[in-house]
Amino acid sequence: MGKGILLYETTLPSDAKSWLKEIGWADVLIGIPSHRNGRTIPEVVKAISKALAHYLPGQRVVLMNADGGSSDNTARYVLEAPVPPNVHKLVTVYEGTMGKGTAVHAIFEAAAELEVRACAVIEARAPGIEPRWISALIEPVLRGAELSVACYQRSAYAAALTDNLAYPFGRTLFNVDLRDPLASEFCLSGSLTADLAGRDVWETDVARFGLNVWLTLQTAIEGRNVVQVDLGFRGEPSGEPGMMADARVLHTVGTMLRFLTIYEKLWQRNPLNKHIPFQGERLPDQFIPSSECIGALVAALRRGAEHYEIEWRRVLSVGTLRSVLALLDQPDDVFEFAPDLWATVVAEFAVSYNKGEGDPDKVVEIFAPLFYGRAAAYVRHTQKLTPAERESSTEEVVSAFAAAKPFLLDLWNRYQPWMGVPENPSQGEGESFLSVG
Repeated sequence: MGKGILLYETTLPSDAKSWLKEIGWADVLIGIPSHRNGRTIPEVVKAISKALAHYLPGQRVVLMNADGGSSDNTARYVLEAPVPPNVHKLVTVYEGTMGKGTAVHAIFEAAAELEVRACAVIEARAPGIEPRWISALIEPVLRGAELSVACYQRSAYAAALTDNLAYPFGRTLFNVDLRDPLASEFCLSGSLTADLAGRDVWETDVARFGLNVWLTLQTAIEGRNVVQVDLGFRGEPSGEPGMMADARVLHTVGTMLRFLTIYEKLWQRNPLNKHIPFQGERLPDQFIPSSECIGALVAALRRGAEHYEIEWRRVLSVGTLRSVLALLDQPDDVFEFAPDLWATVVAEFAVSYNKGEGDPDKVVEIFAPLFYGRAAAYVRHTQKLTPAERESSTEEVVSAFAAAKPFLLDLWNRYQPWMGVPENPSQGEGESFLSVG
């Protein structure tokens, strides 16, 4: 790219690079990563087109679609979208590992080549998108922020991974109060875009669905100028609740847990608070109903026990495993998975992922059903509450993670390689946060 030594294989094909040289420069790049999104991308492109005309008439803008080789009409909707004369389009099929992160990497490369002031990324499936989202994300960056991150009002089910894992993880271990570390929409400054495009992470889960949590936590931990932007309602995630191998869960969890090794010295002491302020309008709180999912989530936990109990015994202490297996006897309508037990499970899996002898990807795979169990309990308790009213339940999880941090630290530092699997949960007591805290 003429910007120094590359630490990765480029994701831009030669024709895209030639087009970028012809364009030369731009103020703003708006990128849409996609793969077979022909059903949902029209809504996104329509909102972006309106935003371009209304909010960015004086800027030189590139609208880019980085596609994974879709066989439907995904790219056509971008090519045919009406845009103002100050907007150029780049529609390309990225090269490299298939995944959202690789598509975003291609967007970052293009933005770096054009030396943009701001690079916004909008998903090809963004239910509830409004033209104001584009301006709300880009304006803070044009005014000097390095990263603006969306914050949404979502249903209890849609927010379960954020509220029960991503937010408590960042808050208690790295003292980052970024409310939505898994935000799908964001905007970066040109300099930060070029910096991240050159990092040597693009062969990991960051190239897939681990991109969002890596981007937000990495920049916040580095002390960048990060702001949050309230975008309001965002719809339900796609896919069936409780999918056993949901890549969105697996890649996110794996990327997040890897931070414990990368920043081991940082989280083991008490890092300074990194307050992430909100910029722009704060929208009124509103109730957002959840889809019917509790039965499916509990069923996923039970399937996990059937398939992975032997593997769970390799990760969990006997006391923790016994408590987890006891959850299976509960009826769906009164299902409980207490925050303190959940925090203990996360701590033990975090140590196994980073220090165990097994395949880390397998550790995340057998962890997913346990997350679904916690999500079921969370949704049952909070599905009739507004996002603001759910905050007290999320704070209970944060408090449980904080209380479990000494246990995590002790377990991390005295970890001994696994030597065998007990025949059943009653053999030996073992230790867990619940038994020693």
